[in-house]
Amino acid sequence: MKRDFTPQFFKRIIIVCPIIIILMCIVQMIYLKHFNSREYVIKGADSASEVYMDIDNRGDSTSVWLKRDFLFKGKKVDLTGETVDGVFYNDSDDLIDNWFMRININGDCYVNNAWCGLVEVHQFVGTENEAVQTLDLRNYSLDDVKLKYEYDGDLLIPLQKGDFIYYYPSQKDNEIPINKKSQLTMGMIFYHVGELDLSDYEINYTFYRYFTQGKLFYPILLLLIFWVIHIMMYYFTLKIYEDAQRELELKKSGISSMSDMYNTIYIVDLVKNEIVSVVAEEVSELKRPENIGADEQLKNLFEIDSTEAFKDLVLEFCDLSTLRDRMGDSNNIACEYISKKRGWCRIRFFAMDYVEGRPVDNVIFTLQVIDNEKKEVEEITHKVARIETERKELNLFFRLASNEIISPLNEVMKINQSVIDEHEDDSVGERIRKSNVETGRVSELLRDVVEYASLESSELSVKKSEYLFRDIVDDIDNEIKPLVEQGRITYTKNISQGISERLYGDKQYIVRCLRTLLRCRLDSIDSGEVTFSAFSKKHDGMEHLLFSLKDNGSKDTLESIKLRYRLVDGILKLMGSELHSISDEENGIENYFEIEQEVRE
Repeated sequence: MKRDFTPQFFKRIIIVCPIIIILMCIVQMIYLKHFNSREYVIKGADSASEVYMDIDNRGDSTSVWLKRDFLFKGKKVDLTGETVDGVFYNDSDDLIDNWFMRININGDCYVNNAWCGLVEVHQFVGTENEAVQTLDLRNYSLDDVKLKYEYDGDLLIPLQKGDFIYYYPSQKDNEIPINKKSQLTMGMIFYHVGELDLSDYEINYTFYRYFTQGKLFYPILLLLIFWVIHIMMYYFTLKIYEDAQRELELKKSGISSMSDMYNTIYIVDLVKNEIVSVVAEEVSELKRPENIGADEQLKNLFEIDSTEAFKDLVLEFCDLSTLRDRMGDSNNIACEYISKKRGWCRIRFFAMDYVEGRPVDNVIFTLQVIDNEKKEVEEITHKVARIETERKELNLFFRLASNEIISPLNEVMKINQSVIDEHEDDSVGERIRKSNVETGRVSELLRDVVEYASLESSELSVKKSEYLFRDIVDDIDNEIKPLVEQGRITYTKNISQGISERLYGDKQYIVRCLRTLLRCRLDSIDSGEVTFSAFSKKHDGMEHLLFSLKDNGSKDTLESIKLRYRLVDGILKLMGSELHSISDEENGIENYFEIEQEVRE
């Protein structure tokens, strides 16, 4: 009988609609494929176009600078450095899926940097020295650069009239795609002697439309809705009874399955103010008069069962007159209290037939004894607190013991030095000096232990002040100087020009990290070369510094070095940085970190 409610033509519509929808989808996809594959080309900054790019000098005081006494074509000149921004405008109603740019060079210049994509450089075009290479000018190795270039701390790739470069945007840096009615800015750095002419350029791009942007999308959607409605109408009368029966069975089985978890379960009708017991309460512990309303039954029950300290809380929680408002959009709320006979208990209201935005008419009330659970949680909490206390005490012991050992070691070193100064026997003095070196190493290791313990106890803090950059370099020079004088170590410095002299930050911790890393390198090799490098880039009044210490053939196998690595990494994280290591069996180990300091010049 139920099938007679659906006319026969509904069945024909249900069959025919998918065929029409599929055909319309095929037409839609053909149209979109044609549209998305079409390439567009624009030249120069045509602001009348919906899509164009405007390339110009950034225009602020930090965007133009001079590189003085630069050797250009055999003469010393003041080379002008300039930051150029390209603003790509997409004023169309479509997303730009892909694009790239070609810039034709109209005069001698040098390209230095570009962000954030790749640059394909065509150098000395039309000559026997013509070369082509694609580079990421933000992240490169000089060994990988095959073009002709000059380097004085900055990479300078010479270009001349007739050369050109392609700029390919970076997807990971959100340079593609470009949303409709939006714009993005890319930038490049050039050096030049005369005027910099970048007016000759062109942009290649393609649009992209999603399936939902095609002309047939809404007819397809309407037809799909029409089809779904007729399917629903067809099956509605068949399913209504089956769904009702299934839902009833699920509710029964679901509530029954809760009996293993809860000591008491009621179904509470908030409209009729009635209670139905699903799992009967224990006669001796929970008593409720059944000839009164549900609200009075719960009130009477907890007046008897709850201890005085929790009585007001539980009675307020079980107030059925405010339950709907308190549950709000939640499908359950809970409360814990101490029962006079059961110990810790948890009571909870679950919404039945929960529908978001509608008040609850029926709820399930449950009571669960959780006294053992509470005791387990309390026991775990005490154990955690005891372990933490023991850890802090052990940490303090290490610090105190290390400090106690450091003081006599320093005294021994002073006594040894006085013996060296007074003793005329060179062989004795040499042995004492070796003893002092080993003693100093032990003292430094103990200081590492003290500082690592302070770091673990969160007692280290960044202390910023103004300082001179050259003081950092002098500290490292003085640290390695004795080994250089002994001929044991060859020391090389690679300090980038242009680092600001006066900075603001935590110089003490920077030096601490560098000296600790230097000891790691020196402890790993008996002889060889150690290189100390420092590079920087400025932005927005900040100096982005990169420090590096590298040797030519070590392996980090000592446990003391691993401890120092953890110490340095912990200190760097306090300053918003982290330690990096590069290990190479042939070239040794390099430790480096990057950190930003405020410029005070």
